[in-house]
Amino acid sequence: MYFCPLSASMTDCERVDIEEKSVPQKNIIEDMWLGVTIASQREQSGRGRVLACAHRYTEVLWAGSEDQRRMVGKCYVRGNDLKLQLGDDWQTYHNEMCNSNTDAEETGMCQMGTSGSFTTNTIYFGAPGAYNWQGTNYMLQRESWELSDFSYPNHKNGNIYIGYTIQASSAVLHKENLTIISGAPRYQHTGAVYLMINRFGSNLETSLMLVGEQVGSYFGSAIALADLDNNGWQDLVIGAPYYFERKQEVGGAVYVYMNEAGSFQNQPSQILKGPSNSAFGFAVASIGDVNQDGFEDVAVGAPFEGSGKVYIYHSTSGGLMELPRQVISGADLGPFKFKTFGYSLSGGMDVDGNSYPDLLVGSLSEKIVLLRARPVINILNKTFTVTPSLVDPAKCNPHSCIRVQVCFSYNQSAGDPRYKEQINLLYTLEADRDRRPIRVRFAETNSAVYRGIFSMPDTKCQDLELLLLENIRDKLHPIALHMNYSLEEKQRDFQLGLYSLNAYPVLNEDQPRENHTEINFQKECGLDNKCNSNLQLTAAFVPEQGQLLSRMNGTQMLQYSRDVKKLHLSVVITNTPTTKANGEDAHEALLNITVPPTLLPSSVRPMELTITFEAIGITLDTREIMVELELSTLSYQEDLRPVWAELLLDYTIHPTLSVTPSQVQTYFSGTVVGESAMKKEADVGSPVRFDFKVSTKGEMLGSLGTIILGFEWPYEIPNGKWLLYPTEILIGGNESRRCQPPGDVINPLNLTLLDNVSSPRRRRELETALHTELPITLAAAKKARSQAQLSCALGTSRCIWIECPLHDTRTLTTVSIRARVWNSTFIEEYSSYDRIKVEGQATLFLRTNVATINMKNHTVQFIVDIDSELTEEQPAEIALWLVLFAVGAGLLLLGLIVLLLWKCNFFKRTRYYRLMPKYHAVRIRQEERYRPADGFLPRKHKKHWVLVIHRRVHAGACAPPEHDHAPPVKRHSRHCWQHLWAVIACHPPPQAVLRLPVGAPHLPLPRSCCRVLLLPVGACCAPPSLWGQVVFMPSGTCQHSHSTLGQISFLLTTSSNISL
Repeated sequence: MYFCPLSASMTDCERVDIEEKSVPQKNIIEDMWLGVTIASQREQSGRGRVLACAHRYTEVLWAGSEDQRRMVGKCYVRGNDLKLQLGDDWQTYHNEMCNSNTDAEETGMCQMGTSGSFTTNTIYFGAPGAYNWQGTNYMLQRESWELSDFSYPNHKNGNIYIGYTIQASSAVLHKENLTIISGAPRYQHTGAVYLMINRFGSNLETSLMLVGEQVGSYFGSAIALADLDNNGWQDLVIGAPYYFERKQEVGGAVYVYMNEAGSFQNQPSQILKGPSNSAFGFAVASIGDVNQDGFEDVAVGAPFEGSGKVYIYHSTSGGLMELPRQVISGADLGPFKFKTFGYSLSGGMDVDGNSYPDLLVGSLSEKIVLLRARPVINILNKTFTVTPSLVDPAKCNPHSCIRVQVCFSYNQSAGDPRYKEQINLLYTLEADRDRRPIRVRFAETNSAVYRGIFSMPDTKCQDLELLLLENIRDKLHPIALHMNYSLEEKQRDFQLGLYSLNAYPVLNEDQPRENHTEINFQKECGLDNKCNSNLQLTAAFVPEQGQLLSRMNGTQMLQYSRDVKKLHLSVVITNTPTTKANGEDAHEALLNITVPPTLLPSSVRPMELTITFEAIGITLDTREIMVELELSTLSYQEDLRPVWAELLLDYTIHPTLSVTPSQVQTYFSGTVVGESAMKKEADVGSPVRFDFKVSTKGEMLGSLGTIILGFEWPYEIPNGKWLLYPTEILIGGNESRRCQPPGDVINPLNLTLLDNVSSPRRRRELETALHTELPITLAAAKKARSQAQLSCALGTSRCIWIECPLHDTRTLTTVSIRARVWNSTFIEEYSSYDRIKVEGQATLFLRTNVATINMKNHTVQFIVDIDSELTEEQPAEIALWLVLFAVGAGLLLLGLIVLLLWKCNFFKRTRYYRLMPKYHAVRIRQEERYRPADGFLPRKHKKHWVLVIHRRVHAGACAPPEHDHAPPVKRHSRHCWQHLWAVIACHPPPQAVLRLPVGAPHLPLPRSCCRVLLLPVGACCAPPSLWGQVVFMPSGTCQHSHSTLGQISFLLTTSSNISL
């Protein structure tokens, strides 16, 4: 901690000895940050005290051989001379409120002295490290030489830093009682400020808590009290240096809460915001009434705005001003290079004795700055008089006419009557500032402007001569005389030391610095010297022929035509008195006319006041003509307003529309063809073409509108099939100009178009082509059945809307639409009709947003008659010889089939009882055999199943195989093929299961194979595909199929018994 005398030297600061020694076994004062908090009692009598705190002061506790350190903090009190006075109880009191015998859960790390200050009989401290850095406050109150301490033990909220800042004052919540204001910048991460009072007992109670609005803003890290509106109550100023708004580039905020007779609103009365990254509000301080206007002012530090800045805000009866009155930058303070200028602030004390409080600014550059307030002067009697106030030009001469006297005086805002400094006031007089030409001049400068210097307090008044110029026309309006002034700044060099600032005052910024007066001319316009005229004006357009124009809603309307060459504007002006106070002379009355570019002024008839205009600029772009007429006079008339002569233009387009031909006859024929098979337009059907001829008289519309030819085209039938397929729309008969409506409705299948399309085939050409053969047509066969009518109005067809804009129709324009009859649709849907009539229509209309351009819609209808040309083919006659040949061939084929069957013994019936096997056969009991369904045999003639095993032995019979699965040989048994009996191998092994191969060849069976075929007695035949299978057939059945045959496996024993 240092103290510095107010001198010109920058090296005379001395370190204060607090007479505290470090005892390693007991306490540690090294690195205890003495001076983190410094405060003064601010008593001018010299009996005030100084408080200095070291929040890192540490006490050492011993537990056996280990030491434990407690950073409890400590504060010191010294007298006005910064010496320790043992007789002063304030200085000898230990000022250690925290109990070092506890840990961080209590007050063992309280860091008391982070904040603190004085009042007359109270000293208070902040200890943000107590109770797990929840923090608390201590207050020592001196009454009758007794000391009491009050704390705020609330252990619920940790790490909120109560006591980070602290202030105390009366007239906050109570007029007389003291209120403690303490900041907790980490309360719920937004910050808060506690307002606490001591009601009864030893604890402080929270009466009000103000909460910040933005997370991380550190709301409550700086607090100041000031009576901003001079109502006797202390208002609250709270800093939030880390508040930010990215889009608005805001960095830091200061919240102002106005005191309402001992209460505060939860929301701030005002918020001041600083520039981005400036930490605006890092320090706030009440600096007293620096301009001595009766309202306390406030300083706000922004240490990170460049080299650091301090903002000075003045106050009024409504509170703090929105804009700073002065901004002091550390970069402007001489050759010193500051960093973080404005890091700390202390104000409100007059250190140089000039009746204005000064401001002390700290930084982290090892430098402090004392900013002393300059005297503020108020300019009094800032008026000037003019003699005479009513000038008669006849009484003026070239050397004298009007005398102007200027007088000034001042006083000090602090009210010091001894302040008599010599100051110079620069003032400027200007006559007829807003008029040209000027009517007066100053004799000293020979111009309408005079600049002078007024020295105070010696000079009292100055006289100037104002002369009237010759040939003045305007004598109705007064001559305005304006005056403004400023204080002449004295040049001074930068110097150190306590030199007097009385010679460098400043003007009161709240006072207006401009004044004016008027000089009137003598006129014959009543006692008030004001000429009150009553000018009235009416205007109307008149065509060159003189006929009356029609009106629409009270506005004249002109039918546009190229024949209109000129327009007349008739104007009537009167000045007839309607009351006793008006109708006086209208001095220098003028009629100002503002003419639109569509009209060219041609002539003016003064007697009748008829203005003639050339109408060469009127085109289709002209929607209306407005001529502004405004009367002006030097006489006084308040209701003199512009009059508009308005004329609307109407333009009607007269078009023509025709279609050639209006009715087309064509046909449909052929066969049905699908869409995918169509490649060119000729695949669709017969062609159809309509030519629409459009013409209009007059001007091209340009961007004002578009004439459109729209088609209601029969596109489909109700079930969605094609009707008339449009291939292209040509404009002007030119293939390079095509109409392409949106939606891909023209040639949507992208068929190949023919280069040169001839007209549809005529009827007589068709008759000539078919003259050689006369087929019977469907139309003739149906004997003139009724015709079908396809129309969108009747709902028998579907139409699409096609629009083609026509940009220039001043000459005859032809729009040709080509299409094809969809042949397949008519064959499928309308082949039973003689004729199908398809109807459509075209409409010519105008599309514009200009209400004055009109055109009546024109509609024409077109019809397509489609006849059926389908032919019904007659059956061809067959020759007799061809019939006889076919009969003979059939009989021959039948004989060959019968012969073949006979050769195969197909007609020979086999006797099964003669062919009974030589082996023993077992008859299957009826209850054990399969009972066939009713579909096999009648119920009354059921036959039993019989197993027939026959072995035919002859030369070349089956030889014993060498093993069970000997491959078949190429020799075959004819008897096996003829009778399809079962052949068993000669020497099968006993108890062997015969594995029968499936899929035997379509030839007689080989000798080496073993097959069993179960045939019923009297069976006829079995298909060769069943060889190699065990087959069941009902006896007497000669028709066999795979659906009535079954397969089984069987076991062959040595006794030749077959077990099923």
